[in-house]
Amino acid sequence: MKIFSKKIGEKGAEASYFIQEADLSVDENRKSPFLVIVPGGAYCYTAWREREPIAYEFISKGFSCAIFDYATEGAEFFDGKHDYSRDPVSAFPNPLIDLAKLVADVKSHAEEWQLDPESINVIGFSAGGNLTAQLAAYWQTPWLVKLTGLKTEQMRPDSVGLCYPAIKMVDLNNHNIAVLNKVKVSVDLINYAATGLDQSAERIAMINLDQAVTSEFPRTFMWGTTEDLNCHVGDAINFAGDLAKNKVPFEFHMYQKGNHGMSLADKRTDGRPDHSLSDPQAASWKKLYLGWLSENNLYHLL
Repeated sequence: MKIFSKKIGEKGAEASYFIQEADLSVDENRKSPFLVIVPGGAYCYTAWREREPIAYEFISKGFSCAIFDYATEGAEFFDGKHDYSRDPVSAFPNPLIDLAKLVADVKSHAEEWQLDPESINVIGFSAGGNLTAQLAAYWQTPWLVKLTGLKTEQMRPDSVGLCYPAIKMVDLNNHNIAVLNKVKVSVDLINYAATGLDQSAERIAMINLDQAVTSEFPRTFMWGTTEDLNCHVGDAINFAGDLAKNKVPFEFHMYQKGNHGMSLADKRTDGRPDHSLSDPQAASWKKLYLGWLSENNLYHLL
């Protein structure tokens, strides 16, 4: 396996690549499906639990992967003691631009890396799910073409996976305190991390994706839990309804048990004493996702 990193864009984003190498003893001509992994972290940081553990899970299933660490200021920056008079690097549309560039980079190396050029997939968790859905919603828009300098098909994923996605990422009426990577953070600053200084209704509407689905949205796999207090079940259900209305092929699973941020939904990514991030039902999302990819001719190793 080839393992290396690349800088993406000009804001400090980085991608860690894990490229399968076909072997003569199995199939020297095998082309691997590819998975871009977009971790959560409220646009304040990128969560480890949704980075390497996800990559290792899917590498073991034959995927080549890239972990996308979009540029952030780091959770400590949002402790209320720093200068918030400038846009953070995480402000829209910076992460979207860099994610589009990453997908284009993968596509441009598909032959060299022995990838299946028709199975370039993006999966995102929480805020990473919001960013993944942004790419799914905007890959064909002229304004993103202009900002990236890319052609639409260079940016288009063959499918997206939305894992407990933050459909409505910005809520200006929420002034609660959250704990991110053990740092107490005001939700007002989480909103700022996503929007920057411009918190106009127009900008928020582009970040919050409850009106963003069109018929151009790629095939979608989505899951969440009814007990998730951060990414509400109603938002996900409404989003699934929008996918159906626009005749987007999709599969949607809403599990009963589990708090926000389940990741693999087993003890590999659950460090809580009450094990509230582990649940056998929710852990089935990985098998269901592979089955869905297979059903859509995006995975051929089952």
